[in-house]
Amino acid sequence: MNERNFKTLISLGALCLLQTCFPGAGRSQIGGRLTRPFTDSARVSLLDRTIDPRFLTGATSSVSGQELSTTPGGNRLNALAGRIPGFSIVQEDGLPGAESVNMLIRGYHSFRGSSAPLVLVNGRRDDVSMLEPNDIASITILKDAASTAMYGMNSTNGIVLITTKRGEEGRLKIEYNVQTSLQKPTRLPKFLDAYNYASLYNEAMLNDDPTAVVKYDNAALEAYKNGSDPYRYPNVNWLDEFLKKQSFQVRNNLNISGGNNVARYFFSGSYLSDGGIFNVDKGVNTYNTNTNISVLNARASVEVNVGKNLLLSTEIRAKRDKRNAPGAYSATYDESLFGTLYSTPANAHPVMNRDGSLAGTNDYRNNPYGMLNYRGYSNYLVTSFSNLTDLTYDLGGLTKGLSVKGSFGFTNYTQFYINRTKTFEVYQSNAGGGYDKIGLNSPITSSGNYDQIVRLYDHSLALNYDRTFGSHHVSAMVKYRREQIDNARSLELTQNFQGPRAYVSYRLKDRYLLDVSGAYEGSEQYPAGSRYGFFPAASAGWILSEEAFMKSTGIDFLKLRGSYGKTGKPANTYFEYLGAYTQAASQGGVFGTTPAASIGIYQSKIANPFVTWEKTTKSNIGLDVSVLKQRLSLTADFFSEKSKDILITNAISSMYGAVINTPGGLFENKGFEARARWDDQVKSFRYFVDVHYANASNKIVYMAEQLREHPWMYETGQPYGIRMGYVFDRYFTENDDLSTLPNQSMLGSQKPGDLKYKDLNGDNVIDENDIARISNAKMPRINYGAQVGFGYQNFDFSVLFQGTGKSSTYNSGSAFWEFQSRTGNAAEHHLDRWVPGAGQSAGYPRLTLSNPNNFVANSFWVRDNSFVRLKFMEIGYTTPEGFLKRVGVKGARIYLNGHNLMVWDKVKQKDPEIQDNGLAYPILKTVSLGLNVKF
Repeated sequence: MNERNFKTLISLGALCLLQTCFPGAGRSQIGGRLTRPFTDSARVSLLDRTIDPRFLTGATSSVSGQELSTTPGGNRLNALAGRIPGFSIVQEDGLPGAESVNMLIRGYHSFRGSSAPLVLVNGRRDDVSMLEPNDIASITILKDAASTAMYGMNSTNGIVLITTKRGEEGRLKIEYNVQTSLQKPTRLPKFLDAYNYASLYNEAMLNDDPTAVVKYDNAALEAYKNGSDPYRYPNVNWLDEFLKKQSFQVRNNLNISGGNNVARYFFSGSYLSDGGIFNVDKGVNTYNTNTNISVLNARASVEVNVGKNLLLSTEIRAKRDKRNAPGAYSATYDESLFGTLYSTPANAHPVMNRDGSLAGTNDYRNNPYGMLNYRGYSNYLVTSFSNLTDLTYDLGGLTKGLSVKGSFGFTNYTQFYINRTKTFEVYQSNAGGGYDKIGLNSPITSSGNYDQIVRLYDHSLALNYDRTFGSHHVSAMVKYRREQIDNARSLELTQNFQGPRAYVSYRLKDRYLLDVSGAYEGSEQYPAGSRYGFFPAASAGWILSEEAFMKSTGIDFLKLRGSYGKTGKPANTYFEYLGAYTQAASQGGVFGTTPAASIGIYQSKIANPFVTWEKTTKSNIGLDVSVLKQRLSLTADFFSEKSKDILITNAISSMYGAVINTPGGLFENKGFEARARWDDQVKSFRYFVDVHYANASNKIVYMAEQLREHPWMYETGQPYGIRMGYVFDRYFTENDDLSTLPNQSMLGSQKPGDLKYKDLNGDNVIDENDIARISNAKMPRINYGAQVGFGYQNFDFSVLFQGTGKSSTYNSGSAFWEFQSRTGNAAEHHLDRWVPGAGQSAGYPRLTLSNPNNFVANSFWVRDNSFVRLKFMEIGYTTPEGFLKRVGVKGARIYLNGHNLMVWDKVKQKDPEIQDNGLAYPILKTVSLGLNVKF
């Protein structure tokens, strides 16, 4: 079925439902969210098994798929923000199809490479981008060694485990979901109008040179002010002109499930479209130049009992993700567009000249109208297909509880771009009243290629055992697994991970718990003889509430648990244990009567026999308790991690002439998490309150830094990711005698209103010896959240707040600094600049066109980006049971929700989560109307 037919089918289905049904929902509302985490009989999905949460001894947190299903947006991982303790999420942009997210589980685990968790779907790597929310059964965060060690070399950073829905025994169920979302930026920069821009530009010129002839005379300033000649003296609000007031996202999903004791099935098909935020002129071209995306998802799973002992389970998933962009596609094309919008001042030129030609100047050739409409377009196609098939054979004939399981997984993932691009010309007015052409209108040229062609293979064979002997319960597994990652667009060879893994779980009287697990995994990326590593873990638990002496305490559930183990993290190298030689024309000898260099061979990489993976020792102590007839539930965890064998570049590299990494780096991380939840019902009024808090602090113990003169210059001993720079002291003022102050001239010239930095070592010179830590890292050290919900009769309401602390952002570039490259823009915060007499009360240094002193890395531009965000709020109505029975509808729900609605922070000029320079596609606040219908 092609995309057009699929859209037509979905649209007709939506039309029929809207004409015949009262909109509603089919998910269990507040009551369904009132699960008590320590006594609920539902089972938690882990890597290789499911388990009753009462008997968990590792550190995990879970959220149901239905809780996330109505959260708008394409990247499902962003929906987890604020919901899970110890899981930190920072969204750096809102670009459709990306919505880039940085994730950490319990903070950083190393100072080299990524600390992002491994994201798995049904226990294996797969394409998780633009995942259909109604396909998700649950998402579980695996945090400690006990829950992740079986993933061996890829276990240190923690694991995000997504489990998809499967068919269940029962009648045919049909569910239809539709959601329409209105989106707008949470926060955009506020730039000055033409008059204020010109006035400040003149001031900056005079600040730099009091004898300068200003660029804008009084007549020009008055014309900008009164708008008498908008072509000669334009005043264009570029953001208002070329960003929509709002954009739309629409999601449709249809899923079918059911089965019997022989076969169970689940099918889901969905379509997502997002119209993009740029305001393009649709009448200019016959093709689309906006930023938008359309995504088709299909998933089908079947479980079949083949005879008495054999179970066949297979899941097939396919996705087609088509993204459109103005001009040539790149990973940062949104930054290019917003860079143009943000750096073009209101008086640069009109959008169109008086004669209708596209306006521009030599300094401003990238008219935003032309950037959006006259550069052609590009398509970026992301397609993926995956299959996971399991065969399980019951060996109960040999001994009860024994089975063997073979798994065969395959994913094909491609990224392909098509560029249909051109250039455009602009016209600048001249003194004679005419226009001079700048640039050229070129014909469209075509190009295209694959960015990625990735194939993932994941195969395993496991022997499982699960049996109860009176008061003893034993569960065990031994598995051999091989994972292969092949990128056909890369010159690198296939990467493999393979080896055995196992666990044994023992439970006595449902109160004494012991789990032992481990993996012996290897990779060809390491030298022969040291390619395999052992990653063991052990955990134990004691359910005290099952003891006789606890029965009269009023405590419904109390469990103590602890874990200890070793995990691994790949070294992020490529066959570094092997040397390499490269042919080059300039590296050979010089021969001949007329000396000429010959083609030669040189050693471009030194073989390094010391390369290895990082090794982390983790410990965790936890407490789970439930009291007051299970209405109040509490959990707390304390954790500690020590990592070693982190590859570092030592001084030997300089002496040897090539980079030599040695496994000498040391890193520590520790912290705690706590969560409390209250669930209750008073007659027909149901409500809950859920709060959590997490704090993770790390330290670089050793990283082989070069010797420095002063302790504040080292990153060793500091948290990873901190910012280094000069420490802002105060503004220079007109009362300062610069000859009596520390010499800061190596950073540029200094005048009253410039930034003065601290002389940390007291040598009366500001230089590299005065560079120190100036802020926390970008990723927050503290994360917390609060969720409140209630239900009354058929109405439900919930609200989620997300909070962060101990983090920073750095304001820089054209969105924050004035007149960049002498042609950049100016914003409202520049009105609070330093002027004579302001002393230290100004909010911004003196304006300048070319003084580097103020823009070296320093603490003045750092902002604490801790925030509290109203992350999600929803109100819904579910139709009474049987209300729509006469039209064949089993249940229906209509809801209205909001996402990223409000934020309280200290940053102000940009969203606190967006990337430092603020140039990315803005993070969006969203209001959505949706319905869910079950048949």
